[in-house]
Amino acid sequence: MSTSNNTVSSAKNIWPKLITFSFILLVIVIAVSLLPRGFSQDLSVIGQGTNAVVLVHDGNILQSTDTMIAMNAVRDDFEEHVAFIVADINTPEGKRFADSRGFGPAALVFFAANGDQLQVLYSEQTSESLRRHLNTIFDYNY
Repeated sequence: MSTSNNTVSSAKNIWPKLITFSFILLVIVIAVSLLPRGFSQDLSVIGQGTNAVVLVHDGNILQSTDTMIAMNAVRDDFEEHVAFIVADINTPEGKRFADSRGFGPAALVFFAANGDQLQVLYSEQTSESLRRHLNTIFDYNY
């Protein structure tokens, strides 16, 4: 009789653990889904039919990080029409891109769909100023 009570007691003890585990798993899934999306580093899309904005990023420069935050803030409104790309100057590809075109860290470069360089900005961007530049340079109204 005591063996049957132990089996029932063990079955009852597993439910709180299972519920706790499920709750923790749910919280992790929600937290991961809320993380910001990364930016593409694929520089080959420049000149392939989509307007592009490239940030020559250096994580050691606050201006570069602030501009990346501004890019993230406006990305949802423009991503159907503009490729947002980060060329990290601390990677071989990013450094090669910046050096070959003469861009310094924190440069924000606007490219037409055909690959023509339209404008380069070195000033710190806020989401409002970046939105204004995107609308003006690419003739949008967002």
